[in-house]
Amino acid sequence: MSPLSIFAQIKSFEEVKDQVLNKLTDPDLLNSTMAKYMAALKGKDTTAYNYVRDLNLKFKTFQAGNQPPGLGFSYQYDNSWTKNSIGNGHDFSQSFNLDLNGNIAFKKVYNPANFLESKFVYNGTFFWGGLAKKNTKAQADQLRALKLERSDAIASGDAGKREAIEAEAAKLTHITDQFYLGINGSTSFESNQDFSKTQFVPGIIINAGASSFQKNSTLSWLNLPDYPFALLRWITNTDDHFAVSGVAFPAALFGLDYVVPTNDSLRRAVTGKLDPFTRLRFEVSFKTQAAGVAGQVFWFSANYRWYHQLNAAQSIRTAGIDQSNYVVCALTSSSGLFVSYSYGKLPFDRKNEAVYGLGFKYDLGNWNNK
Repeated sequence: MSPLSIFAQIKSFEEVKDQVLNKLTDPDLLNSTMAKYMAALKGKDTTAYNYVRDLNLKFKTFQAGNQPPGLGFSYQYDNSWTKNSIGNGHDFSQSFNLDLNGNIAFKKVYNPANFLESKFVYNGTFFWGGLAKKNTKAQADQLRALKLERSDAIASGDAGKREAIEAEAAKLTHITDQFYLGINGSTSFESNQDFSKTQFVPGIIINAGASSFQKNSTLSWLNLPDYPFALLRWITNTDDHFAVSGVAFPAALFGLDYVVPTNDSLRRAVTGKLDPFTRLRFEVSFKTQAAGVAGQVFWFSANYRWYHQLNAAQSIRTAGIDQSNYVVCALTSSSGLFVSYSYGKLPFDRKNEAVYGLGFKYDLGNWNNK
């Protein structure tokens, strides 16, 4: 066989491989395949379906610095078991949550957010307010039912369900502002993609937030991050007037972790050992409707995380692994397409990086609840 014919076959093979890869990563194919699988699973095994449907996937390409674009996906799985009780002046929600999240690149060397977190959490949250000042008995009963459903949605992390409940509650009048304060005890396992760096992290977290179901309430006007999106919703005729969302109020958490490294070559090289250490963490999240255009609803979300090791040795500080800051913003359409931008580093990352992402979001089964 001549060199030319061999070259032609190689070239043909590369073209076929590229076509197959493009087809396998096509959002429409992934969407239809997942939909068929979930429909079959729901009909065959309801219990398995109820667990699998809580897995949310984002198929995407991401690029950091001068690296080639990396193909992969991010995942989030959140399943909870919740119990609610109504008290005098406040409600109390208890839940046990299994939460898994991270980013996977098909070529790990191109993964710019190489941090996986798997945790089991007990959450106890107190709720104040969120009741109607003046209403009929039927309205009061309906509000109480919606309030408990909303507590379940918050505890399970189901943002879509929470937003639907809040929209329904907003139709009822004279609802007081709602505030919540939660205390979490968690046990988590943190690693990079190939598990060459791992650590066990028990910790305590306090989370807090607020919501206003009334338009033009004092609390809603304090939601400063929503002002640009209120203007955008008005310009695009999504809202008929300038209205700041009270239900999109940012939520925050503050925690104290006891980190037990089990495998970390960088930390071992810097300190010569893997001693446990105490870590502070802070996180704030924000999500709001950006606009409704051409039959699509667009959502903007942002998340900021900060980690800081207490009493870190000088060698740790010099290596720059005593703390990390990470912020990510995303614009997602109701069809699932999204673009994202992130900057900073997470635990196990060595340096700050700017990362651009583009892909398709798929919520397994959750569309039935939205």
